[in-house]
Amino acid sequence: MRRSGGTRWGRNRRGFTLIEIVITLAIVLVLTALGVGMSDQLIPRFRTRKAALEFMAKVQQCRSVAIRTGRECSIWLFPGDSDLSDPSTNTGEYWVGVGDAARNSSTWDYLPEDSEIDGSDDDTSQGIVDLGDPDGDYYAPKVAIDYTSGTLGGPGVGNADHIVFNARGFVTNPDTDFDSDGHITVTFVNKMARSKGVTEDYKVIITRPGMVRVDTTVSNTFNGLTAGTTESSSAN
Repeated sequence: MRRSGGTRWGRNRRGFTLIEIVITLAIVLVLTALGVGMSDQLIPRFRTRKAALEFMAKVQQCRSVAIRTGRECSIWLFPGDSDLSDPSTNTGEYWVGVGDAARNSSTWDYLPEDSEIDGSDDDTSQGIVDLGDPDGDYYAPKVAIDYTSGTLGGPGVGNADHIVFNARGFVTNPDTDFDSDGHITVTFVNKMARSKGVTEDYKVIITRPGMVRVDTTVSNTFNGLTAGTTESSSAN
């Protein structure tokens, strides 16, 4: 006896047509292209924010070390990138170290603190941050620090380009190092965005009492006008 149900199943079975395969491939290619475009935009943004948050964490750590040890702690900024719209390069470096005195420190032990153990600053793994070092722990492609040498006079003698905390956790820089709002601002730049004419930076803002936060400002150009909206991404 013939199985009519089995015959119907066999008669209705068929593979994909060429048109269906072409349409499927087209959809996959479009989705892939969209994914690549979004990753090109999102990854530099993520790296820029991560670098800014790491700097904020280092500032908080420096303040904490100063209070705990009763000695000054310093963040030393180096000249930033000369071309903020060129994503093929990135330059940004800063050092973090605890001083040898409560005031007017003459030498700095770059974190972690280890010079008191053997008199030598052997380990600088936490105290030297270089965004442009491909072999370093803090490498951040297409990210730069926008900092001009001499912007900070620093406290005392020989501390230009330094942000210094005292044993009470206050920033001891002179008044001329702060803007009209009483802030010292260090800007982390998304160079990929800058190369496309968009400003998408993360600003680390430090106050005299040692409070620190990260703000992001995205400025879009419309008919020749630039508008920006500040969004506070973190605060302390």
